[in-house]
Amino acid sequence: MNTKQGMAPALAAIIALLVIGGGGYAIKKSVDNKEKNKDTVEQVSTDASINANATSTPVTTLQVKLSEQNKSGQSGQAVITQTGTSTVKVVLNLTGKPSGTPQPAHIHVGACPNPGAVKYPLTNVGNGASQTEIPNVTLEQLVSELPLAINVHKSAAEASVYVACGDIMLEAATTTAMEDKDMPKGKETKVTYNSQGFSPKSVTIQKGDTVVFEIKTGKAASIASDPHPMHTGYPEFDQYKSDQRGASTFRFTFDKVGTWQYHDHLNANMTGTVIVTE
Repeated sequence: MNTKQGMAPALAAIIALLVIGGGGYAIKKSVDNKEKNKDTVEQVSTDASINANATSTPVTTLQVKLSEQNKSGQSGQAVITQTGTSTVKVVLNLTGKPSGTPQPAHIHVGACPNPGAVKYPLTNVGNGASQTEIPNVTLEQLVSELPLAINVHKSAAEASVYVACGDIMLEAATTTAMEDKDMPKGKETKVTYNSQGFSPKSVTIQKGDTVVFEIKTGKAASIASDPHPMHTGYPEFDQYKSDQRGASTFRFTFDKVGTWQYHDHLNANMTGTVIVTE
C-alpha cells in the first residue's frame, strides 16, 4: 500500500514533464512554421518585385527583319523608334533587286505572310528606303496593339503582290537598360549630319573613342567607310551592317589607328573624315 502511494507522485511528475515537453515542442514547431512562412512570403515578394522591374523597363527601339516575299529579291530591315512623347518614327531599308517605281508600305494588323488590314500607312519606299513619322502614337501603344507586321508592296498598281514582310515582335526590342549597359565607355565625339552635310566634317579622336553620328537630314541615311559602295576601307564601320541600321543615331567605336574617310551610302556626295590616333 505504501509502495503504490510512493509511485503515484513519480507517475504524476513523469506525466507533467511529458505534457510540458510536448507543449514546448508544439510551441517551437509553431514558431518554426511562422519563420518559414515569413521567409516564403519575403521571397515571393522579392521575386514579384524583380519581375515587375523587368517588365517595367521602357522599350525604346523595335527592329523588324523584312523577309523576301514572292521571289522579289528584296529584303531588309525596319527600325521603329519613339521621338518626343507621342510620335513614332519608322525607318525602312531594302536591299536587293531595285524597283523602278515607288513601293507602298504599311503597318498591318496580323502577321506575315498574309497580314490583315492597314493599321498605319508608311511613306512609299523609293531607292530602297523610306522614313515615316506617325503622330499621336507611342511605342508602348504600338506594343499593346500586337500582332502587327510591316509589309511592302510591289507597286500601287500591283498592291496585291508583296515584296517584303516582317512581324513586329517585342523580342526584338531594345530597352533603355540594355542601351546603358552596352554604352561605349571611351570618350564620345558628336558629329551632326543634316542637309548641308557632316559637321564637323573632320574629327580627331583616340583609339577606343566613340563617334556619335546624329542624323537630322529628314531622310533615310546609312553611314559607312569609303570607298562607295563597297565600304572596304574599314568594313566594320558600316551602319547598315550594325544593329543600328536605319536608326537616327549611329554610334561607332574606332579601334583602328588611321585616317578613315566615310560617306552616306544613300547620298554618297556627303562625306567626312575620322582621324584616329594612339
